[in-house]
Amino acid sequence: MLKTHYLNYRHVSSDEKLIAKAELLATQYRAIKQQLRKNNRDFETAINVILINVEVYQAYDGYCLNIPTDNNLFSGKTKRNATYTTEIRDALRWLIEEGYLERAAGLTRPKKKGSDERLWLPFTYELSSKWLTEIAAAPLSDPNKIHRNPLVEYWLLRKTEYVRGKKKKFAIKPTDEQLELHSAVLEATNQTLSAYDDFMASVATTIGSSPIHPSQLSLTRIFSKGSFELGGRLYAPIQNYTKQTRKYFYLNGEPTIEIDYSSIHPYMLYHKERLEFNGDDPYAIEGFDRDAVKVALNVMLNRKGLGANKSAAKAISNALSCDEDTAETLEKAIQALHSPIAHHFNTGVGLTLQRRDSDIALLVINTFVNELNRPIICVHDSFIVSVRDTESLILAMNDSYTAVHNNELNMKGIKGTCLEFSDALKTAIELCFEQDTETLTDGYWDSLLAAEEVQECDKVDVEEEEVEEL
Repeated sequence: MLKTHYLNYRHVSSDEKLIAKAELLATQYRAIKQQLRKNNRDFETAINVILINVEVYQAYDGYCLNIPTDNNLFSGKTKRNATYTTEIRDALRWLIEEGYLERAAGLTRPKKKGSDERLWLPFTYELSSKWLTEIAAAPLSDPNKIHRNPLVEYWLLRKTEYVRGKKKKFAIKPTDEQLELHSAVLEATNQTLSAYDDFMASVATTIGSSPIHPSQLSLTRIFSKGSFELGGRLYAPIQNYTKQTRKYFYLNGEPTIEIDYSSIHPYMLYHKERLEFNGDDPYAIEGFDRDAVKVALNVMLNRKGLGANKSAAKAISNALSCDEDTAETLEKAIQALHSPIAHHFNTGVGLTLQRRDSDIALLVINTFVNELNRPIICVHDSFIVSVRDTESLILAMNDSYTAVHNNELNMKGIKGTCLEFSDALKTAIELCFEQDTETLTDGYWDSLLAAEEVQECDKVDVEEEEVEEL
């Protein structure tokens, strides 16, 4: 099975070696295309961006690249974002035509996690022998000279429309009124994510002992449906490694733990009503699989019913691959269990909840980067840190949840995921969850972690459908 990344254009290099190669290729491109028409378009920069992102997305390390080249992503109102320039599109097509990029797989339709819905992925390419011989056999740029593409904002306002019968997401320009109204949120986003980029550039992030380029950690906050009140979650390429693969992340050589808010959206809805859920698990209903309840409830939170169509049974049936009678029974069971918040179901409230959980995530990141000076990776409403920072993360998650809820409400629960460690390290992590850490000095952590061998990941998996957000 191919290892693939979706090629994005979020970085540029100031390395003279890579710049010279980009200029040479741009000259070759113009020499071939000048018969068609003369132009002064900036292909040097476009090719620089392509070359460096081929490095960032590990094409020299055996990864293939999903590369779309269709016009509607690069121009017009359906343009994905500002980095998708027509110069990049034309340069990509030329690299393919000239045999520098070789097709490794055709169009694919991966199944979206937790749903029967399938999304098209573009053709998959790998570096050809011609690329490795004539362009480079190994990365050209000094990693310290890789920078965020100046066309990339730390936030993006998205809109969704149906184009020729297909739902498409594309970037839009906010109005002056929107920018003024949400200036504080956007400024906080810019400051926190810029500081995060600078800090994480100095952190060695690996899967086992295999390095991950720090540029894959760079975050963008994406707001939805043309509103800064909706969505706002943080996206980065590194999030697309599967949960099983993420267990093998190491930060500066230290093993990590991923901690996420348990059932955050149901709990936030109860808190919105100044209520507490009267139970142990919002996804536990007798007679139904917990994962099925979770998928169905998320459908009911994110779906917006039209007119009198308030039932989500058909959507639940599609998401769970079950018959509509079963889906309707499950829907009624969820409505009964969560009757205090049932009036929010099928109203599209999910994007409002995402906006709130993204505010929380931004505060957690700010705490780690600007106050604790410790590395952290964000995966929406979960966070990955060195195991020695387990208690710090738990406290930051609670404080951030409380701050977003006006210091009136506390988070209800968290859960952690990590590799199997030695008994001593497992005990230390358990003490962190119990907040009984007086004996866990820095020296003790040092000795514990020094005794842990790096565990290698046998199979690195990437869920490419999620990267479509970028």
